[in-house]
Amino acid sequence: MWERESSTRGNTYLGMKVARMKKIYVSFLIMTIGASLCLTVTPLAEGVIKAKPPIPPGKNKAPEATITNPPDGAIVSGVIAITVEASDKEDGQLVADIYIDGVFIIHSNRYDWNTTASYDGTHVISALATDTSGQTNSDTIFAFTNNGIPPPPPPPEVEHYALIVGISDYQYMGPDSGDLRYCDEDAVDWYNYFTDIGYEHIMVLGDHTSNYPKYDGLATKINIVAELQNLAASKDDDDVIAFIFSGHGAASSKSTQYICAWDSDPVVYDNDISDVEFASILEWTDAGGVFIFLDSCYSGGFIPELESSNPIGSVYVTTTSTAKGYGYDVPTYQNGAWTWWFLEHTLVQHFNSNSHIAMEDAFDYAYENYPYKARNDRPQEWDEDPSSMFFLL
Repeated sequence: MWERESSTRGNTYLGMKVARMKKIYVSFLIMTIGASLCLTVTPLAEGVIKAKPPIPPGKNKAPEATITNPPDGAIVSGVIAITVEASDKEDGQLVADIYIDGVFIIHSNRYDWNTTASYDGTHVISALATDTSGQTNSDTIFAFTNNGIPPPPPPPEVEHYALIVGISDYQYMGPDSGDLRYCDEDAVDWYNYFTDIGYEHIMVLGDHTSNYPKYDGLATKINIVAELQNLAASKDDDDVIAFIFSGHGAASSKSTQYICAWDSDPVVYDNDISDVEFASILEWTDAGGVFIFLDSCYSGGFIPELESSNPIGSVYVTTTSTAKGYGYDVPTYQNGAWTWWFLEHTLVQHFNSNSHIAMEDAFDYAYENYPYKARNDRPQEWDEDPSSMFFLL
């Protein structure tokens, strides 16, 4: 029964379809005849048949650009004409852009190049043509200048220097009278980090009992000052220097803070390095970048002196506390607290030792997670140029 019903509906539909086709056919004949009559009696609008039809998508061809002079591989001297032919199938003649050694020179199809202003050697000449649809094409040749002018010296090589000081065991202290536990580990971790990111010059000063992967001598005041002076001296404006200190800090007043050398005297400050002395050493450096990390009590007091001395290059400083605060040895981390959060937790673990991380971003992340932010124990930051991020490389 269902088959018969389906079939019946099908035949009825077929009849309707045939009838409808006949109507359409008749209508088409009428429309065609009418249209023909209209065409014979209605004049065409002037210029319509002469209009250029729009270019279908994908049919617009890229322009052509050819450097016609000098020939590829030519040896040139004095003033030489660079000439270009540039054209497009749709747009006709074009004006090209001329480049020499990747530098835009002129929007023209001719340029008189004074080769005496360039060093002798290989130069790349390029011409770039652009049509109205934005499509481009170019031509490139090589020319060799020979005017007796030597090539420029190679750019200065960027060098990176780090002085790391980590003191756990002091000369005049002991396990029960002031020695620290993890400052040598801080020094080791900083050494490994600077090595991993590619620092070429690293010096480590420490104490007389701890183990260091590199050991360049005791961290006495004389040695620290001497190496600080070496660190600051004879650097180019593209070099980067870093000073890391992990150890005791001291304060003799509200305005004078110290980092304590290995031979620090528990009673007087003669063998300690004051904020004023420290800043005066770095004041004259020509290094382009200066990074300072201090993990010691009262270390924030060094920032005002560094601000007032303001070395020539870009300076970035972070300290474990304010001028009145403390730093901490933490057995859980086997590091100083700020060293672990800034270096280990942030630079090494979170940023995977990526040398292209800005120190400002590292500080923000470490500070947000740092658990020892009592009033004066909050880590500090000073960025000499807030408009520009500081990078270790």
